[in-house]
Amino acid sequence: MTFRILCLLAAFSLVACTQSTSRSVNDKPNRSSRIQQISQPTMSLPPQDLSANSGIRWPAGMRRLAVLPIYSTRPIDQTQRDMDGIFRAELSKVVKYEIVQVSRTDMASLINREAVSSSEIIPSSVMAMLRQKYGADAVLFTDFTLFRPYRPIAIGVRSKIVDVKTMDILWMADGILDSAEPDVSNLATSFSESGLQMRYISDKIPKGKQREQGSGNQIILQSPRLYAGFVAHEAFSSLAPPAPQQQ
Repeated sequence: MTFRILCLLAAFSLVACTQSTSRSVNDKPNRSSRIQQISQPTMSLPPQDLSANSGIRWPAGMRRLAVLPIYSTRPIDQTQRDMDGIFRAELSKVVKYEIVQVSRTDMASLINREAVSSSEIIPSSVMAMLRQKYGADAVLFTDFTLFRPYRPIAIGVRSKIVDVKTMDILWMADGILDSAEPDVSNLATSFSESGLQMRYISDKIPKGKQREQGSGNQIILQSPRLYAGFVAHEAFSSLAPPAPQQQ
């Protein structure tokens, strides 16, 4: 599958950080041995004492996660602005801490831009402002590396969580979900059957259960907003707490 959750060293950022004279994000992400269906390990890693949230070791005393607006290289339209709330909603399903959405207006007042890329060198002063204003212990950065809102819909995401105090990367995800790929479209339609509360009724589908399920499958592959919910679900799945072990 195209989309792979990667807990890896972002070498390009590390090089940039070592060249900068200012304090910036340390690209030393926490790596988890717990691999989701869409994940692939990048190297052999020693055992780690992970927190209850499995895919990430949260900072000591963690209480609040600040979520920044999604960054994109293309001009932001209303559809992409809606993605901020969609991704936050899926994140809230797997993160047990308080989540605070930083608005685009607030970001503009802090750094004169609505969003900041996860691949940029993040000055410690910006992180300090986020901590002071929102009481954040960690910050989530998310980029759209690809956004194709027409059929076949495709969304590429790069996301990372950074410790505000140490500037270390705690978790990172990077990949593309392209509905043109059969395994991706099948996964999306499966998500629509369990995750969507609405159905799009098409007269071309026979009445009954087949019509209801088929209509739900249709809409997620046609709606960028609903498809984004699926992408966010897959991207953040490695943050979910592990399933209870049977005794």
